Amino acid sequence: MPYEMLNNQNAPFTGSYKIDVFAPPEKVWDWLSRVEMWASWRQDVTSSYWVRGEGPNGTMKWRLRGVLGFTARVEAWRREREMRWEAVSYGTRVWHALRIDGDFRRTLVTLEVAGHGGLLRFYPTRALFTHHVNRSNEIWLGALKTKLEAGKNDSIMPPSSTRNPFEDNVSLPSEQSRHDR
Repeated sequence: MPYEMLNNQNAPFTGSYKIDVFAPPEKVWDWLSRVEMWASWRQDVTSSYWVRGEGPNGTMKWRLRGVLGFTARVEAWRREREMRWEAVSYGTRVWHALRIDGDFRRTLVTLEVAGHGGLLRFYPTRALFTHHVNRSNEIWLGALKTKLEAGKNDSIMPPSSTRNPFEDNVSLPSEQSRHDR
């Protein structure tokens, strides 16, 4: 991807999103880089997985709300610092640059996107596509912040397996213990 595309204000679609997360960069990276876990904590993603390889030069797929499916090739992968990939959906090319910067207490996550072609060529589909992608990126970063700042055990590190991290988060008191009160 021409890296300059992200800063091209003439692209039919550009977006820039930033969020401050009260967590160290390595924790942020652990959740962002685990593509196979996105669907378990991003409410707008219905599926996500690596198709070929993981990380640098890997290929990943994810689907937004069961409607927009993306296939992406990773172009840059600097552990705990940066991920860049080019995604394609319905002939639309969207470049993503995700940067992580911080210290042991907090991390600034910056996501820049730019796209052209396919659905972005026509105003009605461009407006719809832009709305869904903008909303998805806001949900993604908001969910990341909530996940890492929630203070639950599963927000510290992603689980070592692909088990749903929200499983068994809440336990209700049993009938017996309610009567003992």
